[in-house]
Amino acid sequence: MVLENEDIANICEGYTLIQKKDGFRFGTDAVLLSNFFNGKKNAKVLEIGTGNGIIPVLLAAKDKITKIKAVEIQPEIAELARRNVIRNGLEDKIEVVNEDIKNIQEGNSYDYIISNPPYMVLDGKEINDKDIKSIARHEIKLNLKEFISNAKRLLKPRGELFMVHKSYRFLEISEELGKSGFSVKRVRFVHYSREKDSSLVLIEASKGRKNILKIETPIFLNDN
Repeated sequence: MVLENEDIANICEGYTLIQKKDGFRFGTDAVLLSNFFNGKKNAKVLEIGTGNGIIPVLLAAKDKITKIKAVEIQPEIAELARRNVIRNGLEDKIEVVNEDIKNIQEGNSYDYIISNPPYMVLDGKEINDKDIKSIARHEIKLNLKEFISNAKRLLKPRGELFMVHKSYRFLEISEELGKSGFSVKRVRFVHYSREKDSSLVLIEASKGRKNILKIETPIFLNDN
């Protein structure tokens, strides 16, 4: 069922997604991250902050996962994600959980964690901490340090974290990953065009394993 304040987006052949007309809507970053993910199909996977469920639906549509637990802190949005899972007939592959990731008690359990976390730091400006868009975009409920420390807690030893974030925070992210015992494995910068600076960065990092860093060919969105 699609409500009056919702619409439907075609995300790939045979798969659609219900979105709030005036809420946080999925963007290119979610699609890029689902393409960047290269984990083993039968592994145990967790998503932190699923939103409307775009990433697990794409992973399932591309046959990249067998099962994924998708965690969302906002009850209304978690329910929307569940409806999208049912809409696409993916109940056997995607479990949506309405919970704060800090309360998930499954330490050292997951082979992979994937996430499109909040990008924007709190800078002292007044922000509505109950607004759906604000929670999705700003580090109100989960800041970068908390995100990485919880990823470390939940991942198995030598497990891997896949994330997308703002490029200007790349050094900060790398430092926090290092402090938590992660080693950055792959990095791919995203540009809207060849004339623009990078806006997004895709990162794969390993828990408790040293990697030789691979910086992949940049993505220029206007070329694709």
